[in-house]
Amino acid sequence: MRLLLAFLQRDLRIAASYKLGFVFMAVGGLVTLSAFYFIAQTMGEAPVLKQHYGSSYFSFALMGVAVASSLRALQTSFAARLRETQTDGSLEVLLSAPRTTFHVVAGLAAYPIVNGLVRGAGLLAAGSLFFGAKLSVDPLAFGCALALSLTAFGALGLLSAAFVLVFKRGDPFTFALDTATYLLAGVVYPVEVLPPALQLASKLLPATYALKALRDTGLRGATLAQVLPTLGALALFSAVLWPLAALALTLARRYVERTGTLPQA
Repeated sequence: MRLLLAFLQRDLRIAASYKLGFVFMAVGGLVTLSAFYFIAQTMGEAPVLKQHYGSSYFSFALMGVAVASSLRALQTSFAARLRETQTDGSLEVLLSAPRTTFHVVAGLAAYPIVNGLVRGAGLLAAGSLFFGAKLSVDPLAFGCALALSLTAFGALGLLSAAFVLVFKRGDPFTFALDTATYLLAGVVYPVEVLPPALQLASKLLPATYALKALRDTGLRGATLAQVLPTLGALALFSAVLWPLAALALTLARRYVERTGTLPQA
């Protein structure tokens, strides 16, 4: 925990030295919300959204974009920050410290992940306060859905980091998963409008279940009991992905040490 806080404090100080970055993030969020608000005004009422989600298009898209941006931070930050340290030469020093690979990688990604979560929460708050989005949140169920979603996507991010550690290149799997998420998981349009074959493919993506659980608990106020099947699917993804991620990181660390890319720790 001390290591995690140290990384967070360091990166927050770096970010705070460039205050204009926070302004750009806020303006970018407002531009995104404005675009979806006007799209919603153009579309009017969408029966498929009322039937399956009980919400307007703007509220639907708001939750999708906020959740997707938060989950994407988990999916991409581990690998991105690891690649940065490879480029600037600090990775060898970090991995030579008496810390596990997981602790080092998690510490590196802590700030962008927290930043992604704060941005997602900010989008939901601004959408509700300034654009009239109607949220109906069951706090317990929403919190459980968010925790399980973050857990599953954290494992995906660590798998990507293991790839970068070995190959020192961006992970094509992450790019493919990111693309599939936005196309098939229902980020800005409901899964129900997809052809049957693509709806079936969407069931293979953890983002589909994350978005469904968080929309059910955040837009319709669904209780924990009502979303248990969806949470069970997210738990299953986590149970499968986390052992794979742990194994991948371990094997990646051994490989780079054996090949001389990093010193023995």
